[in-house]
Amino acid sequence: MSIKESWEYAEADTQQHVHGLHPYPARMIPQIAHRLIREWSEEGDTVLDPFCGSGTVLVEALLQNRNAVGVDINPLAYIIAKVKITKLNPDLVNQEIESILDEVQQKMEFFREGTYNVKTYIFNNIFHWFKRDVADKLTIIKESIVDEKYRNEDIFNLLQVCFSMTIRKASNIAFEDNPYFIRSKTGEDLKKHSPDVLKIFQEQVMDAVLRLNEFSKLCPNSVKCSVYETDARVLPLEDNSIDLIVTSPPYGEESHTMSYSRFAKLSLLWFGMTPSDLRYVERRTLGGNEVPLRPLTENLDLQLNEISKKNEKRAKEVFSFIWSYKNCLKEMYRVLAPNSYIGIVIGDRSAAGVPVSNGIITKQLGELMGFKQVIAYQREIPKKVLPRRDYKVELINKEHIIIMKKP
Repeated sequence: MSIKESWEYAEADTQQHVHGLHPYPARMIPQIAHRLIREWSEEGDTVLDPFCGSGTVLVEALLQNRNAVGVDINPLAYIIAKVKITKLNPDLVNQEIESILDEVQQKMEFFREGTYNVKTYIFNNIFHWFKRDVADKLTIIKESIVDEKYRNEDIFNLLQVCFSMTIRKASNIAFEDNPYFIRSKTGEDLKKHSPDVLKIFQEQVMDAVLRLNEFSKLCPNSVKCSVYETDARVLPLEDNSIDLIVTSPPYGEESHTMSYSRFAKLSLLWFGMTPSDLRYVERRTLGGNEVPLRPLTENLDLQLNEISKKNEKRAKEVFSFIWSYKNCLKEMYRVLAPNSYIGIVIGDRSAAGVPVSNGIITKQLGELMGFKQVIAYQREIPKKVLPRRDYKVELINKEHIIIMKKP
């Protein structure tokens, strides 16, 4: 490989096979994950992503004949990642899927005829996000797939991911504004909104099956993958058990950067979680609980001092996130084998108008944990979805790719 090979991949297809199964915010593109795994590990190694999101790193590890372990605290990310890396029996899938689709279609026909009564699934503010007839039809799908959980959990998970996509596409979300931030359609756009819920679900299921079949043909049978829905600060792994870590941590606390919880909210409410459950998940995210300010690294201390001059509360929020991030790096160091590498992809951010150098902070925290820096790259982000303006954050148009080693 040429040393001058670009990291930008501006024209690359990032939606091949299972990578296009379900959107997820701030996803590491497959080409970067693929390259880091190829360059810093060997076949048969075990690759960890402690912020696995929808599973991009896990998929790329498996395709390159590495075993993989994924961890994420978000329940939607967990289920998407789990579906992506599960090899299903095509005959069983086709049989079960056909049965479910037939059942859903039949119930929908009876519903249209007025011979099928639906007790609409209700949660707070549901009719702001869904028209009444859409909520009724989504309820029919929810009821039709729930029993599959007890017959075949893998197929149930697949159907849940398809249901999540149907929820998103049938909702009143104004996707033209931004696909990763929930904002409702208004005015004429809302009046004209009349989604065909059955058709959306059928298309999502068939598309998912095709993508999974394509991935299954490419994935070696010898490799294994485990996914955990848990906290990256307490990894369920043995000391020195991982050969490579490739990950893209959050850039900051959810309330001021990318809110993964908000992105997943509607799907998780339909899955049966309560608002209290969602608040619990959000509190467990990095920076979800406030930590008192204290010295940590020279660069961070200077930046926090500047933020405090403008907004002391924001300084505490930023530090709480960084403190949580430090504890994650401590765990990564523990589970990584000696003489092995970690590749972190992270962008800088701002708080109260003050730049926060996540790249530099990552290097300094890594050194505190015991890592030795090997090399760092910087890439321009060719296509970046911006947060809504009222999030008051600056454009993140560059990412750092930082390689460190555990001696």
